[in-house]
Amino acid sequence: MKYSFYLLLFLFAFSLSAQEKGDGMEFVEKPFEELLAQAKAEDKVIFIDAYTTWCGPCKMMAAKVFPLPEVGEVYNERFINAKFDMEKGEGPALAKRYNVAAYPTYLFVDGDGDIVHKGLGYIPQEQFLALADVAVSPDNLGALNKRYSGGERNPEFVKMYAQTLTDVYEQERAGEVISTYLDTQEDWSSPEIMTMLLANPGEPGDKRMIYLVEHADEAMEAGGAGQFVMTMQRALITKYMKEAGARALPPAEKMEATYIKWAAPIKDRLMAHYGMLHAEQSRNMEAYVPAALAYFKAYPSEDSNELNSAAWNVFENSEDPDALKVALTWAMKSVELDEGYANLDTLAWLYNKNGNRAKAVETAEKAIALAKEMGVPYEDTEKLLKE
Repeated sequence: MKYSFYLLLFLFAFSLSAQEKGDGMEFVEKPFEELLAQAKAEDKVIFIDAYTTWCGPCKMMAAKVFPLPEVGEVYNERFINAKFDMEKGEGPALAKRYNVAAYPTYLFVDGDGDIVHKGLGYIPQEQFLALADVAVSPDNLGALNKRYSGGERNPEFVKMYAQTLTDVYEQERAGEVISTYLDTQEDWSSPEIMTMLLANPGEPGDKRMIYLVEHADEAMEAGGAGQFVMTMQRALITKYMKEAGARALPPAEKMEATYIKWAAPIKDRLMAHYGMLHAEQSRNMEAYVPAALAYFKAYPSEDSNELNSAAWNVFENSEDPDALKVALTWAMKSVELDEGYANLDTLAWLYNKNGNRAKAVETAEKAIALAKEMGVPYEDTEKLLKE
């Protein structure tokens, strides 16, 4: 299974009643100003599920997490729960006001309309309950905002604040805070700082990007090769497209000059990776498979997520026995590095496609058991068992 926390989107639609009741979360439907008045009167925080009708993770939350009795018990007691379609009615104004750029986003807002905390993406039950705990704790985003605005600048606090901003997708703000933190540090080589740089690298030519390029090996060791290369690609592709006024990914030869100018020490790796990336994004999977095989042969990965994603793509798009055998080794290594439901699912399907039914069933059952522990959907894995 290609499992992305970057909020991959699928088609679905919500139907909201005035109030959704049951064992799970109860959602009130009323204008935002009335919600603020209710929050003030009851001294409560508003929880807002900021969704769109085409958002797959939103559908998963609505189907798998919001209806759970344990979730309802906590959220109904602590918060006034509401949903807003970010593309209709008051949604666009709320999205602009609270900087909602990805879906689903969860907003915790007080009676004055100030942000208390945020979350985003599909969040399994335990983590969703933990999010509720943070939202009412002294470490929530609103409290950290006030401490920062009040002048607190010690490195430990700034580091925690920047990480919280990164976690809730406040990238621009996180970049400003990280710059403040880095100004206090003479040595940027620690894994902690490398992780912060990878989360907020700035633009090509900025001192953060320059440092990452010049210390690529250390950055890949700290954050994983997959994250490092994709961080570089996002920054450099964005740079090219802005300067060229392009709206679609350019062919590889167009990117080469950008790589040479801003990231010359890692140009060859970026070029090899771009062949795979361009093929995937343009849905040219016939080109993707050989590009992926060539890239990982030249640059073996120790990044579990990167390996899992590539293995799943080959599984879905190739019938070549040799390619499928290589993809199986990627999936096995992914599980060895960091076992999770998504890569166990990938491994099970690849065992099956490679003709090892016994291992496929064994691995699928293990994936399903882990999914149940995590509170994530596993219906797709069950299909393998029924084949």
